[in-house]
Amino acid sequence: MKIGTVTVEPAVMNGACNIAKTIDDVKEYAKTSVGAITVGSITVQPRDGNAEPRWFVGDGYALNSFGMPNGGIEFYRENLPEMIHLAHDADKKLSLSIAGFSTDEYVQLASMAESAKVDLLELNLGCPNISVDGVQKPIVSFDREKMIEIINAVSAVTVIPLMVKLSPYSNPAELKLVADVLTKSNKVSAVVTSNSFPNSTMNVDGKPVIVAEYAGFTGHSFLPIGLGQVKQFRSILPESIQVIGAGGIETKADVELYKQVGASGVQATTLIVRDGHSAIERLF
Repeated sequence: MKIGTVTVEPAVMNGACNIAKTIDDVKEYAKTSVGAITVGSITVQPRDGNAEPRWFVGDGYALNSFGMPNGGIEFYRENLPEMIHLAHDADKKLSLSIAGFSTDEYVQLASMAESAKVDLLELNLGCPNISVDGVQKPIVSFDREKMIEIINAVSAVTVIPLMVKLSPYSNPAELKLVADVLTKSNKVSAVVTSNSFPNSTMNVDGKPVIVAEYAGFTGHSFLPIGLGQVKQFRSILPESIQVIGAGGIETKADVELYKQVGASGVQATTLIVRDGHSAIERLF
C-alpha cells in the first residue's frame, strides 16, 4: 500500500488506542509483522483519560470510552525520535495519530510531527469519547467546514502524507459529501474508515458498564458496517486516496474481506486492546 510517497508493506497497522502511546508499546509492535506502527491518538495537553470503568467486552463487541489518555505534546516531542528509530530498525513505518481540541492544536501537533519526521500523519476526526466541562465534544467527522479548515491548516505546516480517520456514516448522502470534501482538498492521501460508532451504551444488573455511560461501539459485530464504509468510499474516492479498513477485524479472513470490498490496507484495534499487542499476528 502506498500512502502518498510512503510504502507500507504489509498493509496492516495497529489502530490508535490506549496501548499505542509509549516507547514500550512501540517496542511490542516492532516484534510483530505490521508494516506500520501507529502511535496515538495524542493531544497537546497530557490527559489521564476518562474515569474507570471505561472498557467493556461483550459477546462479539466491545465498548470503550478511554478519553485519549496520553503524555501530551512535550512528552512526544521528547520521545518520538526514539519511537521512530525503533520502528525503522524493525523495517516498519511510524504513523502518528493526532487529535486537537481546536484547529490551532492540530497545527501544533502537526508541526511537532513534521520536526520529528514521522512517516505518516493521521488526523483523528472521529473520536466520540471526549467531553469538555461535562459536555460531549462535537465530532469533526460530521462538520465538513471544520474538516476542511483542519486539513488546510495542517497541510500548511507539514509535507508528511496525511490520513484522516473518520466516524462511520449511516447516511450515504453525507458519506458522499465527505468524500467530495476529501477529493477536492487534494491534500489527503488516505482515509481510515472507520472509528467507533458513537454514543453506544449497555447496562448490566441495571448499571452502566461504562462510567461515562456513552461509549464507542467496536468489535467483531462491527465488521459488516466497516466493510460497507470501505466499499462506499472506494467507489467514490479517486485512486490516489487509499482506503484503509477498520472495524471488526479478528482474523486473516476478515482482512481478506476488507480487500474484497476495495481496502488497500487495514487497521486493527479492539483485538489488541482486548488481547494484547501480539494478537495482531492473527491477521497474517
